[in-house]
Amino acid sequence: MIGIRQKLLFLYITKEMLLYFFVCFLFFFFIFFVNNILLLAEDILSKQAPFKDVALLMLYSLPAVIANASPFAALVGTLMGIGRFVSDLEFLSMNALGISPRFLMLPVLLVGLAVSIVSFFTNDVLLPASAVNFRRVYWGIATSTPALELASYSIKRNHNAVVVTGLIQDGKIHNLLIVDKNADKAFRILGTQTAEVGKSDDPSIVMSLKMKYPHLLILDPSDKKRYDAVNGEAVTYNVLAKSIKSSYFNTIGPSEMSSLDLYKDVKEKEVQNEDTRLLNLYRMELHKKFSIPFGAFFFVLLAFAISSAGKVNNQGMGFVLGLLIAVGYWAMFMGGQTLCLRLDWDGTSAMWVPNMMVFAASIVIFGKRLFR
Repeated sequence: MIGIRQKLLFLYITKEMLLYFFVCFLFFFFIFFVNNILLLAEDILSKQAPFKDVALLMLYSLPAVIANASPFAALVGTLMGIGRFVSDLEFLSMNALGISPRFLMLPVLLVGLAVSIVSFFTNDVLLPASAVNFRRVYWGIATSTPALELASYSIKRNHNAVVVTGLIQDGKIHNLLIVDKNADKAFRILGTQTAEVGKSDDPSIVMSLKMKYPHLLILDPSDKKRYDAVNGEAVTYNVLAKSIKSSYFNTIGPSEMSSLDLYKDVKEKEVQNEDTRLLNLYRMELHKKFSIPFGAFFFVLLAFAISSAGKVNNQGMGFVLGLLIAVGYWAMFMGGQTLCLRLDWDGTSAMWVPNMMVFAASIVIFGKRLFR
């Protein structure tokens, strides 16, 4: 009978933890969803892109949102769930009946481990696949909606041209500057005060920029003192698909690769004596694929330690405390990533220091409770 009671108790705690995790997951999912997806969708819809394609972009962006929201949901959900157990005196009653704290911790940690595994699978398998489809759909939108490729007061680069734009409104560009090279490798600087963005019937042309009263300056690469200056009434500058297509399909960043492919890529770069700064960034992305998903396990461990020490007495306190810890963790994580990017700090340490600090805090809290 004791085994059956413990089994029922185990399932009861697990069910409650999963319920609170799901509620908090919806909360964090909404935050990341709004931040990462809806802003993108709003920008694309404002340029009259098809709603169906925008919906697909949002769908293919979901794995990244799920992977980021899950660990924080595990933290806050555990604090709220255990806070409810404490406020209703359920944990006290279980201890009075001889149920050890180690048994109560087991289903909580298993839920954290399960969340970590699902988050890792989403980040490592679904994210790379969705990134490929995201690029494919975005390319389709770009070729059907030329204005999508341009933004007001921005600089766009591809392999042979730089486009600098001023205000873009109602399909018109105010102040446009294009720098590229001709067949003789001579620099061409083309500028105008007004240009219209149009779509060509030729599938090889992404967009046509119809300029009024353009000014063209051609610099001779063999003689810096020689140049040609041309003024005109109108000219059409065509942006070829082959000029920008490679930026969509031929360059997959380390964050969009699976951990196995990224690991092989890192080893290959080590053999080739790749630039140490670039290699460090790739190592950072490799460890990032593990540190964020398995942060859920460390979060759950910390949440149980805090709750077992009597620091959380209700769900509201658990929710607020969880948010504060989540903000602090994210600040450390982003700070480490910034140090890695700008000051070439070790990428491995940058990704694991926040988790190690969470783990250390858990051990300290458990130790104080043990020797109290």
